[in-house]
Amino acid sequence: MAPAEDDIEARYLSEPGPAGLFGRLARVTLLLDDFLRRCFEPYGLRNIDYTVLRVLQIAGPPYQMSPTELSAVVVRSTGGMTQILDRLEQIALVARSPNPADRRKVIVGLTKKGVRLTERANKTYAERKAQLLEEFGAGEVEQVDQAVLSLMRVLAADWDQTRGS
Repeated sequence: MAPAEDDIEARYLSEPGPAGLFGRLARVTLLLDDFLRRCFEPYGLRNIDYTVLRVLQIAGPPYQMSPTELSAVVVRSTGGMTQILDRLEQIALVARSPNPADRRKVIVGLTKKGVRLTERANKTYAERKAQLLEEFGAGEVEQVDQAVLSLMRVLAADWDQTRGS
């Protein structure tokens, strides 16, 4: 008789050491991906679409960056970034224009429609995050955040190293 699925899941998620850590992180990634999908799908966005729009918004007026800068921030290859920007440009959320500093290059900027949609999506996302984290105390959120920041630094260094080779 095969073990029950919940037993396998419990064993998988309780493995000790690096195998267990990465198994749990993979599970968190899947759950987070589903949470983000539910947040952004009503706006016709994928998580990566929202991320690009949000990074442009955080850049501040005139909400522009080079595709190369964007690809580094959102951890995408330049080819992958082109596909994302093509999709966002087709639905009029971003526009490409010649870079005034070097007309051989382009910059990407939020359109008015992109600014409005990003603001609406931000509001929903902020509300959903607050609801999700209600059960945590401020100290717990800070503790998890510090651990995630440490892990992110290690993973980003590995990504930078592999990208440079």
